Amino acid sequence: MMFNYLIDENLPCDLPFWDKENFTHLSEVLNVKYDTDIWQYAIKNDLIIITRDTNFYYRTLASSVVPKVVWIKTGNMKKKKLNRFIKNYWRQVEKKLLSISYIKLQRKK
Repeated sequence: MMFNYLIDENLPCDLPFWDKENFTHLSEVLNVKYDTDIWQYAIKNDLIIITRDTNFYYRTLASSVVPKVVWIKTGNMKKKKLNRFIKNYWRQVEKKLLSISYIKLQRKK
């Protein structure tokens, strides 16, 4: 199954990993800037939100209709290292997305 993703503005738009047709950065979407707009846009367009923002986690707890969300919790990381981190774990993320709505992708300490 091919998922389609909406990358939140708190993640860089120019990661090589995002350079696929099923990844859309928020900067490419007009009139969608606030968390509520992002949430509704993702639901309406069947997109999975990729974010560093904890607000989406709390929204999943409080809402009855939720888009799938991937929360990338890595702290500060250079783009090259972030790209490699995401690339290394993405197959696992997509397998989990088949059965759950919320995934926290966290760097091991």
